[in-house]
Amino acid sequence: MAQAIEAGEVPADLLSELQAEFEASREKPPEQSQTDAVQDISVELQMPVEKVEAGLAALESQPLVVRELVMRRIAEAWLASQRDAYKQARKSVERAGG
Repeated sequence: MAQAIEAGEVPADLLSELQAEFEASREKPPEQSQTDAVQDISVELQMPVEKVEAGLAALESQPLVVRELVMRRIAEAWLASQRDAYKQARKSVERAGG
């Protein structure tokens, strides 16, 4: 993450936002965090909550190495999408003369 910020690929405040989200999630009961996460995934993937829950249950039934691999790939894909969005926003600002 630090390398992406230094390279100007993601906004510097993204790390602060993520840290704030992690802190806020620690203050919630685990059940509420799980419910919120499922809802967020449902919205992000435009999938019904039931399908998200089924997918997560299937993932949880896998060996640890498989779960870690999937989670790493999800995190990498998310960070790549954040980089792309940031680059597009910067280009738009540059084109607008700002």
